[in-house]
Amino acid sequence: MEQPRKDQQRNLGASMSPPIRIEAREVSITERLARARALVFDFDGTLVDSNEIKFQAFEACFKRFPRHAEAIAVYCRNHHHTPRGEKFRYIYERILGLVYTPEADAECHAQFEAATTRQIIDAPEIPGAARFVTEASRHRATALLSSTPHEVLLRILAQRGWQRLFREVRGAPVEKAVWLRAFRERLGLEAQSVVYFGDTDEDARAAAQASCAFIAVGPSAASFSPQAITAFDSLVPYPEDPCAHR
Repeated sequence: MEQPRKDQQRNLGASMSPPIRIEAREVSITERLARARALVFDFDGTLVDSNEIKFQAFEACFKRFPRHAEAIAVYCRNHHHTPRGEKFRYIYERILGLVYTPEADAECHAQFEAATTRQIIDAPEIPGAARFVTEASRHRATALLSSTPHEVLLRILAQRGWQRLFREVRGAPVEKAVWLRAFRERLGLEAQSVVYFGDTDEDARAAAQASCAFIAVGPSAASFSPQAITAFDSLVPYPEDPCAHR
């Protein structure tokens, strides 16, 4: 069989199209919600504007240690979703250098709950949150996942009239990534078909570890997530997928 000459080989090579590179495209929030089968929400700072209430409560619990106030504030704000009991122990043992006794534990929990529960029940929602979750719950499986102690969380939901908005509710103690993965597997859902709404990079990491999609909520949300909103009031919970007719 006759072989092509070198000049023919060059022409053939020049006429061949280069390999096609498929660039990964960032899925929009609208597409993400259209494809979602379940929505999971953090509570404080995501659905309710209550983060500052909790930060101030930690300061109140340790106001008798003014020399350590700055260190306590920095620790609490940088470990927002660490369960409060773990925070109390860390502050006592690592910042104050004191023994964390059962009596100290009971006192801290009582003071913190007295300074937060009623205030969080009355706290304003993130704009549009109740409407969004109400509408979403009619078409999607919805769940609440929070670092607030479970029984306290249930009491807050009941007082706000929100307990029926969620198929499942899980408060502390909980490891969010583990719970999210188990929730997705219980429902038999594929990766990224569960969307977790949260307000911290800790929430974002939990979603990633559980192979869930993530949408950040809050004024600083865009600083740690490419998909971010400041409120729910302009968000449609079950939009049509804009890619469905392409």
